Amino acid sequence: MRKEDSKYYEEVVASRRMFGGKIFNVDVEQVVLPNGIPAIREIVQHHGAVGIIPFVDDKMIFVRQWRAPLGQETLEIPAGKIDPDEGSDLKEVALREMNEELGLSTDADNLKEVTAFFSSPGYSNEKITIFAANDLKPVEFKRPLDNDEFLNVEKLTLEEAEKFVEDGSICDGKSIFAVTYWKLLQAKGE
Repeated sequence: MRKEDSKYYEEVVASRRMFGGKIFNVDVEQVVLPNGIPAIREIVQHHGAVGIIPFVDDKMIFVRQWRAPLGQETLEIPAGKIDPDEGSDLKEVALREMNEELGLSTDADNLKEVTAFFSSPGYSNEKITIFAANDLKPVEFKRPLDNDEFLNVEKLTLEEAEKFVEDGSICDGKSIFAVTYWKLLQAKGE
């Protein structure tokens, strides 16, 4: 459906970049609502990200790190932003992140796109593409972590991961999705 054919379409009449950053930009848009009333939209423009569900035997690999916006440590699946100069091959981005965060890799055939979703469509266009990775092996040349990145790699059973969801250590959407996906695979016998 074309946006103009939607009965919910909001016409953008003006847009102003309020912040331009390394990871995201913030725009303020003046729009006209479907009922003709003007409104303001504050939008976080993001290049997107990938997340990886890395399976090793009967465990999944998570990374433990500090998240300043939350003021706490979290356990998350490995993930990373898509750099503006990267091409459209999201498998390559996923392989880069696995190398950097885990020191592991796999063949492209063992990296399967599971889903993609918008993390918070009410104010951001950030799209996260999730891959499942199997048959992992150590990389020959490990990429260094980003200068501001400190993390610990942890292998969890499904039962352990579920407990960490319950206690709030696993608290972000992509990682909760990964645990739910894992439960679904187990229920299907896969």
